Amino acid sequence: MKIKKIYLENFRGFYGLVSIELENFTAFIGKNDQGKSSILEALDIFINEGKGAVKIEADDLNVRAKNEGVEEFRIGVVFTNFPEKVIIDETNPTSLRDEYLLNEDEYLEVWKTFKNGKLKSTTIKCYHPANDDFLKNLLRKKQTELKNFVEKKNIDCEDKRKSASLRKAIREYYGHNGGLEFDVIEIVVDEGDVKNIWRKLTEYLPIYALFHSDRTNQDLDSEIQDPLKITVEQIFKRGDIQKKLNEIAREIENVISNIANRTIEKFKDISQLESELKPDIPEVSNLKWKDVYKNIGFVTDEGVPMNKRGSGFRRLVLLSFFLAEAERQKDENNNVHTIYAIEEPETSLHPDIQKILLESLKKLSDNGNYQIIITTHSPQFIRLLEISSIRYVEKSGDRTVVEQFSDGNHNILIDKIIKNLGILPTVGKLIICVEGKTDEMFLLNVNQNIPELKKIIDLQSAIKAGIMAFNIMHGSNLKDYIDRYITKNTNAIEFHLYDRDGDSKYQEAIDEVNSRGDGSYGVITKKREIENYVHWELIENNEKFEGVKFDEKFKRDWDSQDIPNYLANKKGMKEEDVKGILCGKISKQITKDHLEQLNAWDEVKGWFEKIGEMYAKINFP
Repeated sequence: MKIKKIYLENFRGFYGLVSIELENFTAFIGKNDQGKSSILEALDIFINEGKGAVKIEADDLNVRAKNEGVEEFRIGVVFTNFPEKVIIDETNPTSLRDEYLLNEDEYLEVWKTFKNGKLKSTTIKCYHPANDDFLKNLLRKKQTELKNFVEKKNIDCEDKRKSASLRKAIREYYGHNGGLEFDVIEIVVDEGDVKNIWRKLTEYLPIYALFHSDRTNQDLDSEIQDPLKITVEQIFKRGDIQKKLNEIAREIENVISNIANRTIEKFKDISQLESELKPDIPEVSNLKWKDVYKNIGFVTDEGVPMNKRGSGFRRLVLLSFFLAEAERQKDENNNVHTIYAIEEPETSLHPDIQKILLESLKKLSDNGNYQIIITTHSPQFIRLLEISSIRYVEKSGDRTVVEQFSDGNHNILIDKIIKNLGILPTVGKLIICVEGKTDEMFLLNVNQNIPELKKIIDLQSAIKAGIMAFNIMHGSNLKDYIDRYITKNTNAIEFHLYDRDGDSKYQEAIDEVNSRGDGSYGVITKKREIENYVHWELIENNEKFEGVKFDEKFKRDWDSQDIPNYLANKKGMKEEDVKGILCGKISKQITKDHLEQLNAWDEVKGWFEKIGEMYAKINFP
């Protein structure tokens, strides 16, 4: 199951009720001591109930709430990707939807209440039939109670031996006699089939691995800082492994039961006592298989445990693990959902390695079986994040609030981030404004690899000198938004290059740029988009597009074809991945001859001539 949203109610700095939406990749940013770590630790408490990296404490109750007489704090989690069918026992299948155990948005919403440092109750919050108390508590009723109700009311029931069938018949009875009345209620999972359903659902809970920042060097850290322990837990969650373990457990249980029963018979024979004696064998689901490997982990030179090495060394091991995980997931179809929660992943890492770590985490989050949650306040790290993934955490009076970017608050949030976290834009005297990152890649690659263009203007040298910078106008990471937001208040001049696309939707924007009168200049591509400047010969010869051949009719209409869409459909790829290949590796192979064959040489040369002209003016007034 995947987490869509979490609720914190009177937990630590979160006074009252706070909701926080999670993505496949979510980054909590903000100054120190604002509550970022508390969010990650709340999830650990919810999933692991104090047996993970974080212990439940009475002091977790919000101070203001405690002073107002509140005695409990609550953590709620909304899940997606929950199992459609739930097998309570071998003969009693049902589903969360049939049992009305989903919330109003058709998601599974579970709440846990804690008091005095202990779990008090677990409830499922749902949009449920609520005509009366009997119907509200239908899932907590024993089979005999359900059967008695059905027989008393003379209700037709398909199979009175199955609780799910009895409940279905009862709901239909209410439906025929006045109709079902629905309300949002919370059902305690303490008895009846709802207890069995919840026990079954716990098998689908995600593995939650919390990697604390290196604030301490205690032995406790090794329990979670060593990623091999997480791998063990993933293995034991796999369906094929569970099946084998169940077979082993049943065989052992049969042998033990046989011995135990024979022992009991002998006990009765020799003792002549009526005392009850029976074997106490734990349920298979309660067996802690992973404890067999609890001492697994990395050791380093001369047997020194990894948690005794320096923080930089440990973070490099962690980086290596995530890189290996990203590679492994290319080849494995694993249905075990895992959440990696990492505090300050940039700790003790060089900025270049920080980028590698972030990319590996993003790759993992793109796999449907992973969610990545990080906290950070590093300006270098934050610049690389996509705005859809960012949650800004700050204290406001005696409350902690969590904000995310929306249509109405972009500038407000960017102001806060710049002011509180010290993030500065990348600003040069000349700014090249393009639609996306792949446009930047294309321009840089053809400029560096076609000598005639590099002679006109060396973009890389100008960028390194701080005179020139790229600005992604439709970018999705925070750096792009910060740069775009701040450059409007500078006297830098801009060169804009936008795709023609099919409707010339950017013509008005280009006209505005050219009418400024400040030396800025804008132009629209003559071809559909930047990918149309890649020669078909290079595409056909690339291993990623093996088997692709363009016919003569397609080539004649090359300028107007949607190349990324065509290739994506042909190869079963994402369009963004196709664009990355075309504007990345392949664009480095483009020559002057290729552009001439596409009737694009004069146009492309003209872009760089204009950039060179603007560069000369700002550099040599």
